[in-house]
Amino acid sequence: MVRAAYDEGRPIPESLARKAAEAGDPRGMTVYGIGLAERGAYAEAVHWLGKAAATGDLSAVVVLGTVHLDHGELREAERHFRRAAERGHAGARLALRQLRARRNGSGH
Repeated sequence: MVRAAYDEGRPIPESLARKAAEAGDPRGMTVYGIGLAERGAYAEAVHWLGKAAATGDLSAVVVLGTVHLDHGELREAERHFRRAAERGHAGARLALRQLRARRNGSGH
């Protein structure tokens, strides 16, 4: 249920995402991690996103990079974006270019 809703871009209640995450569903881990990050629970978000990323879920890798970026951890963000970009994730390639431009001071 979480996978279908996630793939279709439908909202997923946090309680359902948490249950799916705890059951080992990578999509549930990602959705739950996003919700935690939005609430400011950074360490817990990184935990769940890291677990999802460890399963090979490239979307989770990119989200994990974004959470690190939002917290000023540029090296960690770059590491995750590079990992996903090397595996063909177009969004990660864009994020990596933007991060490098930010580091170089161009802001584009």
